[in-house]
Amino acid sequence: MTEKSATVGFSFQAKDRDEIFQFYFHQHWIRLLWPLVRLIIWNLLIIGATLTIATEDMFTEPRTRQTILIILTAFFLLAHFEFLARFYHYLLYVIVVTDKRIHRIKKTLLTMDDHESTDLWVLQDIHRRQHGIVQNLFGYGTLILQAQETVVRVHFTPKINKRYAALTHLRERARAVISSQQGALWKTATE
Repeated sequence: MTEKSATVGFSFQAKDRDEIFQFYFHQHWIRLLWPLVRLIIWNLLIIGATLTIATEDMFTEPRTRQTILIILTAFFLLAHFEFLARFYHYLLYVIVVTDKRIHRIKKTLLTMDDHESTDLWVLQDIHRRQHGIVQNLFGYGTLILQAQETVVRVHFTPKINKRYAALTHLRERARAVISSQQGALWKTATE
């Protein structure tokens, strides 16, 4: 969803000094659609129940009314907490692409801090998958990055055609740099 072009001084966890930042992105916004719909449904149910309690004379005893309102407040808070947890998970899951590597950074507020890096020049294949009308309509899909013995799947990649083209271009550029460095090393070793 968010993208920045090459920025001087952009720093992130596990970045080498030699790496040049290219772009980053979060998952597609559609990932938040179901949690948002669920939050709206919970809010409508809670508001409806509260209005029913306030306008009907079913619960005339104050203690019963207070208990029901406390339970509704607890459900309200839980629904909002669950949405905020999903929203922070969405924001803290980032793919950062430099001229040398792809970094997949997954974090949660308290429990998880994963960082996976893959060198661009070792990528054997880059595939993109868009299955279904919704993925084609909204322009997202899955990037599959195959290295020697690992396969990295980046689900819900926004603007997948643009990302695929950029990664393919960066991979070829990284391979050219590595080939020229190996050629220079070979030349100095034979002299």
